[in-house]
Formats: sequence, structure tokens, C-alpha cells
Amino acid sequence: MIRVLICTFLLVAVAGCGSSGTPEEQAQLFCDTLERVNSGGMNTDSLPELAGHAKVLRTLLDVAPAVIEGDLRQFHAIFASWAGAVSGDNPMLQTFRELSDPSLAGAEGRIGDYIADACGLRIGDGSYVEADRPSAQDICPGWPRIGSPLTFNNFPNLPDISGANYFANDFMMSRVGLALGDAFAVEPGGWVELHGQYPRARYFAYHPNDFDLNNLKTLRDVDLDPDPGSVNPFREVPAPGSKNYYTAKLVFTAAPDAPESNTSYVGVKKDGESSNRYLFNMLRLYASDIGDGPNSGGVPLPAVTIYAADGSVSQHFEECDLYAEGRPLLKTDLKFPELPIADHRARRTPVWSSSSNFDAPSDTLANADVQYLSTVYSRRFGNIFVLRAKYLTAPNTRSGEPVSTPGYDVRLYTLCNYNIWAGNAIDCMLDTELKVGDDGYYTLVISDQENRPGNLAAEQATWMDWGPFLDGQISFRHVFRENPRVSEIAAALDGTAVSESTQPYVPIALPCNTSTFEQGGWEACLGAHRGHSL
Repeated sequence: MIRVLICTFLLVAVAGCGSSGTPEEQAQLFCDTLERVNSGGMNTDSLPELAGHAKVLRTLLDVAPAVIEGDLRQFHAIFASWAGAVSGDNPMLQTFRELSDPSLAGAEGRIGDYIADACGLRIGDGSYVEADRPSAQDICPGWPRIGSPLTFNNFPNLPDISGANYFANDFMMSRVGLALGDAFAVEPGGWVELHGQYPRARYFAYHPNDFDLNNLKTLRDVDLDPDPGSVNPFREVPAPGSKNYYTAKLVFTAAPDAPESNTSYVGVKKDGESSNRYLFNMLRLYASDIGDGPNSGGVPLPAVTIYAADGSVSQHFEECDLYAEGRPLLKTDLKFPELPIADHRARRTPVWSSSSNFDAPSDTLANADVQYLSTVYSRRFGNIFVLRAKYLTAPNTRSGEPVSTPGYDVRLYTLCNYNIWAGNAIDCMLDTELKVGDDGYYTLVISDQENRPGNLAAEQATWMDWGPFLDGQISFRHVFRENPRVSEIAAALDGTAVSESTQPYVPIALPCNTSTFEQGGWEACLGAHRGHSL
């Protein structure tokens, strides 16, 4: 313990203190420190989220036996870099490259193996695989980056896998037509046209991000005017079987006084002053009508045409069906292990965050259309976690209801849970998959299979899988963030008083245990929570 305090006090940032003594003594010191971490014995209240994660890993690194010291140093360095990017000390683009290094899966895996052998603590099966993430460049060269449940569901992405798919391309502003890596070159004053069909989904949009990964103007589904002879299905119901096209533009100049429709001007960073030399353009698609697996909403990916400043075509890529019948699905074998290291953010009385980017100065590729709401739960406080609120209505497009149907509370919301070290979405669901009680409320219960309450049906409750992890994060994605009801819900969870009409929609979240829920449902859990008698 004295050694831990000395190391922490000295803040040895490069070499780390490591652990001396016999292998048995090293193991004992490391396991005792891990137990302190997992029992909530670390104070991170004054730290931002990512700095808290870095402190946890720093604490373990300071007592790391030689056999895992290098792996823990890599693990800590990545979170320290991420925390530095959030504080503005590191470039976010560089940090994202570090976060995406698949070798981290191996480092975490070896740490997990040591914890299992030395401390007798293993959750899940402990398996891990280092593997590259696939590229779609050989199939759809205009869209080399893809994110599907088979390619994207791992650290550091925290994706949505309830019918969400992601596609991206990079552009570099270049006077000589040269770019790096997968990026395409665009002259200053040039532009990119994206010509595609409206997908069958409840939401899609183009999200251009500048060099600092800040959001530039989003091109939202309902705002994209259709091509002549087409209709926008997010505004009106199209003829059955019809193909409806739009043309969107990314123009590498500052925005003019009279901007064109369907256009985002990307030549200047979000600050409105600095020239933007790099663009990361993401096409997001949520709640696909095709289902939860890899798909592009039942239509090909849009054609991509790059124009020079004089209007001549520099490059052109036709529409491309990445998911054509018979084409093998792209996937990765990359797998992060289940690590038995606690999430420092968990509290007995859950604390909510409405931030989309860990409160970073950069938007960090967050969706500008989404209001994110998240909280963290832990087995330290109960073997189930319960959420309850009045149900927000939304169109069920998978059952054939048009997305343009008026009169609903929101366009869309989804719920996903994650573990911070693995990054993967454990379970995700659409709003329309929540069971709604006779009183118009939903009750969500998160547990592993072993602790799943037997009275879920009687309580009209929805179950979500906790997985084998010690803790988890539950996140809502609400579309659109400017929806007045959604804005008030976020304000309420941030501690602001809201209208009586909105209060029922604000989620109550609390830890509980299976026996309490089986005795009296969510109300029994609420009573137990108030008395901390779990």
C-alpha cells in the first residue's frame, strides 16, 4: 500500500513504478489493488469521465507485475491520450487512430488472463482476438469505410446495433490533387456530389466533420429536396415500389450569404475562421426497415462525384450495392475480452450525462441530430438495474407505417448498453420494441440471464441482457435533439426543473435485485432503493 501511495504521489508518467518482490508478492499487491478498485475504493469525483478511467489504469499500472506491465502501459496510454484529447491537449484525429489500434485487444486479453491466473477472477470466457477492421474499398470504392454490427461493434465505437449502419469517406483539400491513405483529393473551391436513393429507414443523414472532428452542417433526411420526378418519403408517402433520388453536395468553400439547398459548405472549420483541410463525411442510417443486421436500407450506396473548382469531374464512383444478394458480408474477427475492472462512474443513485462526446471540446464525430442520455450501473449495488418512464410514441416503420406519419412524440429513440473496456454494444433495441404497460409507461430491466426476474411478463416489463460484465452503461439516442419534449427530458436529467407534463417521461433509474423485483415489481425496487436495503 505504501508503494502504491508513493507511486501515485510521484506521478511517474513514463516508466511506471511497476511491482518488485517475488512473483507471488507482486501478484498479491496487484490483486489487492484491483480489489480496492472494484469495491469502489478510488475517488474520481473531481475528474472528467475519461480522466477517471485513466486514473484507474494508472493505479493498476503502478503495481503491475513485469509480465503485464507493457500491456497495462499501452492500455493506460490510450485512455490518457483520449482524456488529453477531451481536455484539448491532443489532436482528436490522432487519438482516434490510437484508439482504433487492434493490438489493444491483445493487451487487454493478456491482462485479463493474468487477473484470472493470479487473482482467481474471470468474467465471461476471456477470449480475445487481434484482427484488422475490414475496408469496403475494393467493393464500393466511393465508400471505403463501413460500420455494421459485424465490423464496428468493438472498442472504441460504442455503436447502435438496432438497425444502425454507418458509411464514410474522407476528403483532403489539395491544390495538386494528392491525398493520403483512403482520402480523396478535392481542390479548394471544388465540391462533392452524393447522388442516391432515400433508404428505407426511420432516419438517415450526412454528417461532415472537420479536421478537429467537429460537426459541420448536417444534411438531414427530411431536409434533402428530391430530384425532379422523385419525392422525399420523409415528407410524403411515395408510390409503392418507386425509386426516389436526391443529390447532396459538400462544397469546399466558406458558406455564401445565400447557401444552396441540399448543401454543406465544408471549406472552413466549425470555428468559422480556420481553413479546413480535411473532411470526414459519415452517412448514418438508424432503425433500418430491413432489420438489425448489416444493410444500407434496401438501396445501393450513393454515387460519389468529385468536381474540380472549374466544374470538371475529377473522379466518379457509381452507386454500389454493398449488400447485393449473394455477396459475402464483410466482418471482422476483432474481439475484446470481458475485463473484471470496475467502471469508476457507477453510483448507487445513478448519475446521468447528456453529453454526446465525454464533454470534449471536439464533437468527436457525435451525431448532431441526437440527444444522448447515459448512466452507469454496477453489480456492487444490485444484480439488476431498472428504468421506468412514460413511453414516447414513434412511428413503427418496420410494420409498414410511413416515416412521415404525423402526430408522434418523436421520430426515433433507441436504447443500448455497453461496457467501457470492451466497447461493444451488448444489447440494443428500438423504441417500438419496448413493452408498454396499461398505464402508458415502460419498465426496462437489465440483468444477466441467471438473474432475470421470473415476473417480467406480469409486470409488463422489457428485458435487456447485462452480459457477464461487472457493470455497464445504458444510453438513449433521441432523434431529434431539438424536439421540445426531448430537450426537457435532457434538462431534467441535468438537474433542471421541467414542466409537469414532461416529468413522467423522465426516466427513473435504480439498482435492485431479482428477489425484490419478483416480490413487488419496480415499486418494490423504488422503495428498497430509497432505504438502501437491497
